[in-house]
Amino acid sequence: MREELKRPLLNVAKILGIALAVYLFLKFLLPLAIPFLLAFLLAKWLYPLIAKLHSKIHVKRGLLAGVILLLLLGLLGWTFWGLGRNLFGQLQLLISNAPSYWEAAGDFCHSCCLQIEQWTGYRAEQIEYQVLHVVPELLENAKGNILPAVARGSADWLKGLGGLVGIGIVTGIATLLVLAEYPNIRSGMQRHVLGRSLLQIMRKVYHAGGGYVKAQLLIMVLVTVICVIGLFCTGNSYALIAGTGIGFCDALPFLGTGTIFIPWAVIKLFQGEYLLAAAYAVIYTIATLTRELMEPRLVGDKLGMPPLVVIIAVYVGLKLYGLWGFALGPISYILIREIWRELRPGPGAPDEFETEPGRD
Repeated sequence: MREELKRPLLNVAKILGIALAVYLFLKFLLPLAIPFLLAFLLAKWLYPLIAKLHSKIHVKRGLLAGVILLLLLGLLGWTFWGLGRNLFGQLQLLISNAPSYWEAAGDFCHSCCLQIEQWTGYRAEQIEYQVLHVVPELLENAKGNILPAVARGSADWLKGLGGLVGIGIVTGIATLLVLAEYPNIRSGMQRHVLGRSLLQIMRKVYHAGGGYVKAQLLIMVLVTVICVIGLFCTGNSYALIAGTGIGFCDALPFLGTGTIFIPWAVIKLFQGEYLLAAAYAVIYTIATLTRELMEPRLVGDKLGMPPLVVIIAVYVGLKLYGLWGFALGPISYILIREIWRELRPGPGAPDEFETEPGRD
């Protein structure tokens, strides 16, 4: 009996060791390695195009890589500039119309008080007085907490923006250097056992984890487009900024489009704008069905994981890594699985991570 238990316990110990190593790498080393991982990814995507152009026009690969990177950065900059300009314009419009929205909020409060009076018999004037007496106190109390938090958040945002610029510069330089030696780097890794194993693990993680991230981005973009188009059709002046924000909320775990659309529809229902309430309910339904129908097919197929395992990986990732755990959790599982498959004794050894019979 002891010999029968020895092998499974040893395998469990190995898996736990791999899991600890993966956690430590993703938690502490990944932030340092991000520019260089991005550089290798960009080199992998751009090298076939650069090699093809080099064979036709016989220009140095380094010069071609620099030109293509500049064009890519220019395209991304132009795209983000256009989106940012529209978002900033809608934000300015929202700020300029804030007094009218505050007045509309007062009218909505008055109508709610009248509705409560009909239901309870308690006078609407007294309810409204209590609300108007309490709200200023809450706002005054919130100022002491919100303003310092906003100041700290602004400083953190500027610091994060500077960090992103630094990562972009290092990534660009590293990409040029990797592209210049890309064939030599690959052939050098292929000549060594450790390098071949590392390439095999990276290839599988790239296809599975990259597919997961692309699937989530695709779903988020589709949901955002649905929300923007839906709000635009309702005549909303802030369709772009509101739809983008709702699409981002949908991408965050445990939030979704219902966080915005359900209260919004209820408010419009109380205000007697039944058509708008129905429109928001329809947009919410379409966006939710889009995610519910696409996520199992895209995410499950890309990861090679059952939906329950995906949920567990996302939950554990959120606990271990914070907000980024919705992506790092499944990627951690894939890394542990692939490293174990590379290190297991042989093809006949049992695979604790096998999710489907015969699946590799």
